Amino acid sequence: MALPLAHATAGYLLHRLDPRRSAFTGRPRALTLMLVGILPDLDFLVGFALGTPGAFHRGVSHTLVAALAFGLVGGAIARWRVGDRWVPASLLFGAAYASHLVLDTLTVDARGPSGAQIFWPFSHAYVIAPITPFAEILIDGTSRAGFVATVLAWPAVTVLAREAGIAVVAVVAVSLLESWWRAPACESGPVLALASRRTEEDLA
Repeated sequence: MALPLAHATAGYLLHRLDPRRSAFTGRPRALTLMLVGILPDLDFLVGFALGTPGAFHRGVSHTLVAALAFGLVGGAIARWRVGDRWVPASLLFGAAYASHLVLDTLTVDARGPSGAQIFWPFSHAYVIAPITPFAEILIDGTSRAGFVATVLAWPAVTVLAREAGIAVVAVVAVSLLESWWRAPACESGPVLALASRRTEEDLA
């Protein structure tokens, strides 16, 4: 499974790539989308409370139905709390939630069945990408002690380091892409202004 760092980074990148300007923006939106990206893995907490952390992992919470439902509810809350437009907010929240599923399909899953049933209840097939750049942590979900031990074990550190590297590359790439988008607009400003002045002079 991908670690929370990768899922939070996906939510942050969605925040950066969303061009909308609304009351719900800036740091609050970034932090919210980062938390939404992690949200599906909270199914571990339910199992942990019952003594079997892995009992519900990659169940209903890891489906597109859950992403759709969360998107609709999240959009309604954004509309109610900050006056954001419901449809764009719903799409953004749904995308942040679904980003978790996408990253999970890009993660090595050696135990099998590989992947998750993201199209449930319409299909019970397990989905995993042909290329899996994210390494796997073999978590013991049968007991609380086993869960904690595997999360804190050395292999988790190596996976975290790899995800940190991928996260840095992704954020830098998006930053460069933003600079590239903005550059033509900044460069065209003076040109358009000069053209406008020349037109006015010609008319005069």
